[in-house]
Amino acid sequence: MKEDTSQEFVRWFQQATGYKPYPFQMRFACAPLPKLVNVPTGLGKTAMAVLGWLWRRRLHPDEAVRKETPRRLVDCLPMWVL
Repeated sequence: MKEDTSQEFVRWFQQATGYKPYPFQMRFACAPLPKLVNVPTGLGKTAMAVLGWLWRRRLHPDEAVRKETPRRLVDCLPMWVL
């Protein structure tokens, strides 16, 4: 994960949410996509998925990352909605 890319993401995430991202949210947005995310309830998995996907797809400085990120985020709902 490049330092300048992660710092850009931190600023963008904080502007969008008012909070600094947790390390797992930064990894999701700036490192290769994980196969599994195991994080306790209430720590920001929805923000990770939605904002991480948006960052990777539209704002990531590396064009290769933007191209390899899926074009659509199909569904991401907080558990209490289900």
